[in-house]
Amino acid sequence: MTMSEELFAQVLDRLNAMDGTLQKLVEGQERLEREQIAIRQEQEEIRKEQQEIRLEQQRLRQEQDSLRAGQKELNGIVAALLHRQDETDAKLEALAADVHHLHQEFASLKQTVDRLEQKMDSRYEQLAAQIEDIKLDLNFIAHRTVDNERIIYKLKEMLFR
Repeated sequence: MTMSEELFAQVLDRLNAMDGTLQKLVEGQERLEREQIAIRQEQEEIRKEQQEIRLEQQRLRQEQDSLRAGQKELNGIVAALLHRQDETDAKLEALAADVHHLHQEFASLKQTVDRLEQKMDSRYEQLAAQIEDIKLDLNFIAHRTVDNERIIYKLKEMLFR
């Protein structure tokens, strides 16, 4: 082989090596482009997921605001109920005091009625005894009157005879 053939063979080998390297570079470039496309797709998916997460966060914030408003309303209702409960408790205590007072008055009235019944029973017994005495006195007077009329009759007979 001549030198030019040798040189040509070296150039050809080098060209073949460069072609292989170029081929590898092209394949690497294509692989990098495919990976870059895949990365871009993943980034797009991540952006979509981030958007979904943002929307979900916004929905959760709105729901949280709604829950806070509901809780605030419930706290107001509970406060009103507690206030009404306090009023009801106060009224119940006043009612219990009134019932206790009425119970005491009833007991006092019952004692008064018992005393009056005892007095009435005593007066009734006294009146019954007095009526009995009057009956006896009337009976006595009636007998006395009859006796006196007999005596008067006898005296008249004696006088007018």
